[in-house]
Amino acid sequence: MSVIINPSVQQASIALNAENIGSGGLPGSITESLIELKYSFNGFTQGDLDTYKKGDVVVFNSANTSNGYNATISKANTGSTTHASKMLLVFVSYNGTTLILMHKGYIDFDDVSSENSINALSSWEVGQTLYMDGTNISTSPPIQGGNWVKSIGFCMPNNINKKRIWFESDSTYLTLQVTSSSS
Repeated sequence: MSVIINPSVQQASIALNAENIGSGGLPGSITESLIELKYSFNGFTQGDLDTYKKGDVVVFNSANTSNGYNATISKANTGSTTHASKMLLVFVSYNGTTLILMHKGYIDFDDVSSENSINALSSWEVGQTLYMDGTNISTSPPIQGGNWVKSIGFCMPNNINKKRIWFESDSTYLTLQVTSSSS
C-alpha cells in the first residue's frame, strides 16, 4: 500500500481531545495510524516469550535462529552498554507465533510497580519524562556508572485512573561515567 502525502495537508494541525487519546476515541482507524506504530512479526519463535508482559521494553539481538528473522528479543537493560544504541520497543503480545511490538504509542498501566509486581513501570508522575532504569520504566534515570540514559517518553494525564505513558524512545543516549573510589 502506498501513502501519498499532500504537502498542504501535511502542514495542517490536528486537534486531539485528551480525554480520548489512547482509548480508540478517534474516528475510524485514525488512532492506529496517527498515534501508534506497531510491528507484527508472524512466525517469530523464541522459547521464553511467555515470560514477557505487556509494557516490557525490549531490544532485538542478532542470533542464528530457526524463526526466519535471525533475531531474538531480550528485555532492555541500562546496565548493558550494547542496548544503548539499539531501538527500544514495547512488548505488546505474543499469540501463537505472532509477536507484536510497539515503536511508539500509548500504554496504560493499572498501578505503579511494587517489588513483587509484574509491571515494568516503577514510577509515574503526570508530565514527567520517562527513562529506563535497569529493566524498568521510571521517572528517574539510572545513577550507576556504566549505565546508559535516554528519554523514552512521558507520563500522560488521563481521567480513567490509569498510569498512561506515551512511549517514543529517543535515539540519542549518554553513558554515565564509572568513577573509582580512592582509598
